[in-house]
Amino acid sequence: MAAVDDDGALRTKLKRIYNNPPTGTDAPVVSYSIEVAAKDDFDIERLRSLAPQPIFCSLPWISDDNLRYADDFLRSPTLRLAGELRRSRYTVVSHVSCYNITEHQIDKLFTTADIRNVFVIRGDTVNPAQTFQNSAGLVAYLRKREQSENRQLTVGVGGYPYGHHQSPTEADELRYLREKIDHGVDFLLTQTLYDAGSFFRYRDRCRSAGISVPVVPGIYVPHSYRHLQAMLAITRIELDPAVRAAFEAHADDEPEQFEAFAVEYFVGVVRELLEPNVARSSDPVRWVHFFTFNKFGLLEKVLQQLGDYFR
Repeated sequence: MAAVDDDGALRTKLKRIYNNPPTGTDAPVVSYSIEVAAKDDFDIERLRSLAPQPIFCSLPWISDDNLRYADDFLRSPTLRLAGELRRSRYTVVSHVSCYNITEHQIDKLFTTADIRNVFVIRGDTVNPAQTFQNSAGLVAYLRKREQSENRQLTVGVGGYPYGHHQSPTEADELRYLREKIDHGVDFLLTQTLYDAGSFFRYRDRCRSAGISVPVVPGIYVPHSYRHLQAMLAITRIELDPAVRAAFEAHADDEPEQFEAFAVEYFVGVVRELLEPNVARSSDPVRWVHFFTFNKFGLLEKVLQQLGDYFR
């Protein structure tokens, strides 16, 4: 198949999701997106078998991996997979990290890879001498670049319901988040969630701070207790004691048992996130993002049990 022109495709999808209110007594139809990784276990046929299909696939930026190919970004595994997905008619959101990247590299990346949808992150650390010290600065640069090229970007950034480890206070975190949003962000995607209450409280704080863009819950279904622990270490999230106890009770499960528990647990979390939709919430959750780690079998099980929402 020929490559898809992604210019405006995601923006059009988001307008359809958020600007078409339900009629009658129907609850809003919920869409979903997924994050996939350019790893050997990625199987595009498993992706094609998902029903319904995701509104986009996002591809993470892993440390310096992409910058190793700065002489020819299209050689990087992430961008090669992005090309494969686009040729298969998928809308792609490419992550871009501030981590050690220069203005020249940003310009080259967006020109050669023809990126139209981007998720901007700061990354684990930055060089004090580099131009982009934070994601707000990178968003501002991309919007300025967009105007000069007459090209429309759809831009997302991350949010932290459990708090960011580098933020002195919650107020500081929200002030910085508002700065990012004001530079021209289309949606806010949360870090991995482990309970619905944390999402609702976070969204309320965002709304109180004047942030009106869609706040999208990010869901990660771990395939093992060990992988859960690794993810918590990477994201520096401290679980609520009751949530932690629920997972610890399954720490020694066989793989199939743990996966069954994880699917049941996160189906419950997503149902709690979407239940207000049935009561016609004034701020319904219209879109959920799944961090898959290419475990499409787990995602299939979640979607099957939530078929009354995802259509």
